[in-house]
Amino acid sequence: MKKIYTLLLILLPAFIFSQTDLRAKTLTLRRFLEQQHYKPVQWNDTSSAMLYNKWMKELDDEKLFFTQKEITDLDAFKNKLDEELLGKEWNFFNQSTAAYKLRLQKTDSIIKLLTAKPFDFTKPDNIVWPFTTYAANEQEAAQRWLKYLKWRTLNQIVEKISDSNGTDTKLPVNFAKLEIDAREKIRRREVGYLNNLLSTPAAFLNNLQDQYLNSIAWCYDPHTNYMSLKVKKEFDTELSGTEFSAGIDLQEDEKGDKSITYLQPGGSAWRSGQLHKGDVITNVKTEGKEKNVADISEEELSSYLNGNSESDVEITVRTQAGETKTATLHKEKVTDDEGIVKSYVLHGKQNIGYINLPGFYSRDDETAKEDDIKDDGCANDVSKEIVKLKKDTIAGLILDLRFNGGGSMWEAMQLAGIFIDIGPVASVKDKTGKINFLKDPNRGTIYDGPLVVLINGASASASEFVSAVLQDYNRALIVGGTTYGKGTAQQVLPLDTSKINPAKKYDDFVKVTMNKFYRVNGSTAQWKGVVPDIKLPDLYAGDEYKEKSNVSALQPDMSRAGTFELLPVLPVATLAAKSKQRVDADNYFKKITAFTGWMEKNKKERNINLQWAGYATQYSDAMKMFKQFKEDEKDKSSVSVTNNGFDWQHIMQSTERSKEINNTYLKQLKNDATLQEAYRILMDWNGK
Repeated sequence: MKKIYTLLLILLPAFIFSQTDLRAKTLTLRRFLEQQHYKPVQWNDTSSAMLYNKWMKELDDEKLFFTQKEITDLDAFKNKLDEELLGKEWNFFNQSTAAYKLRLQKTDSIIKLLTAKPFDFTKPDNIVWPFTTYAANEQEAAQRWLKYLKWRTLNQIVEKISDSNGTDTKLPVNFAKLEIDAREKIRRREVGYLNNLLSTPAAFLNNLQDQYLNSIAWCYDPHTNYMSLKVKKEFDTELSGTEFSAGIDLQEDEKGDKSITYLQPGGSAWRSGQLHKGDVITNVKTEGKEKNVADISEEELSSYLNGNSESDVEITVRTQAGETKTATLHKEKVTDDEGIVKSYVLHGKQNIGYINLPGFYSRDDETAKEDDIKDDGCANDVSKEIVKLKKDTIAGLILDLRFNGGGSMWEAMQLAGIFIDIGPVASVKDKTGKINFLKDPNRGTIYDGPLVVLINGASASASEFVSAVLQDYNRALIVGGTTYGKGTAQQVLPLDTSKINPAKKYDDFVKVTMNKFYRVNGSTAQWKGVVPDIKLPDLYAGDEYKEKSNVSALQPDMSRAGTFELLPVLPVATLAAKSKQRVDADNYFKKITAFTGWMEKNKKERNINLQWAGYATQYSDAMKMFKQFKEDEKDKSSVSVTNNGFDWQHIMQSTERSKEINNTYLKQLKNDATLQEAYRILMDWNGK
């Protein structure tokens, strides 16, 4: 008894200090955001409920851990968190995390018990996903986990034995062996996830504290984040410094899924055009050996994607839209003097230039002074490519900003200035209402011919900035899907409510929204996105992919319009009508529209069959849908794609491997139905 009492005396002060420290940080964070945020939250019952819902989603988004009993107890805090943030009682975090830890421990026992014997797939069964309510009691929680584990086991088996057409509905002869292997993999994954959380109590608590602070920050808007020193360093650090890399950065979520968070400009993944931020890597293959990412360590995965020598790696990803893609990447060294942006020529009735820009990057010059004009980024690179394309006598240009998640706003201003002569490109408003107009930093244009800008639901921030400027000036036709809807700007600052001391070493930081961007016509892309002049079916059209899906997103409003000279009105209505006629008759675009409707319905509710024949049928139907619109996407027109003439000479003198990579990308462009439609729109525009 004495030993236990002594141990409590040792541990208890550390726990109390940790909780006291969190409470102090919470109060400091609220005061900081009141000072710095563009539109500070008014803490009341409504905002309290928003924080409560966000936190419960952080803990148990899939409603697999808590039962209604714990939720009933925690619901008492739903409208009281504003009082805690104002310095009154402090109980919710402690009670919610204690309940969470207990549920994780109980869930660990449930999973081990359920996976100890084979699952029965002979009886009719199903799971309706996602769960919309919590389990009523322990028995229902166990039943819920049984269905969930059966589903994941079936999915593991199907993915192992299926091809692009799906799989046979007839039970495999070796199903018993497949079930054992799949069930064990799922058990290791789920139990491993719980063990990773529970085996390190201090780290578990620290992570929860950081998540809670981040949940508070999220209530101000989705792009305001609390950052510990570790996260701040990761935020500041570029992609791995290894000499050779496939050019992607990954982040692991709480379930072990590894998604792409960054594409190295000019790297193999960037140039492939097939991979995008948010894609989840499911499989990697090198030297003929393929492995499921769930079965390998983080270190092993890193060795596949990075290393000290050149080699190929084939990766399979699941996109946010549910599509499965495979891309072959080449591990290589990306140097600053290597051309990152590449341009191509579409050949048909006329030559049309094409430039794809997946992100707005800049090259920082450490010797440059603050007032120096920085012109060594993507805008400068695009300018160089346009100069090359002009030598191919192009009659129009397509700038592809699909899947461009943003980046340097300075580069966005520079890029917009390439295409307009003079005038404002946007305005920015701070929390006091002060408005500053941002002007084209360079007089004159690089290109003044017909211009089409391609966008989709994954185009955000800086790409929306450029699209909006060119649309407002009547400088370009904006074609594709409505963009993401981010019209705000953030800064990373130390968490300090007094004057920031440059000499002080801070441990806590906040990425805080301090400004809102407005278009030159006074409207904003915030929340609503940039609406294209000519709409095309888009896999990322659903609101669930966009800013507006976040209840804390800042709402759109109007600001003062700038003074600028409109270019002649473009024939939008005529060109849109001709495009719509083609799109409505095109099998690929028909299937995209049907698929997005199917995805939207399935995200809300999926009735998943848990017998082999039924599940195999559902899986195969989905695979066939993907295969069909991929087949229909293959271009049947006479339009061909080549490198620009300048680059073609270099390609002919390059290695066979470089030629192979180039040819693969050219084929991908030729099979891009949206790009081909953009070409036809330009032909209509030019009267061809």
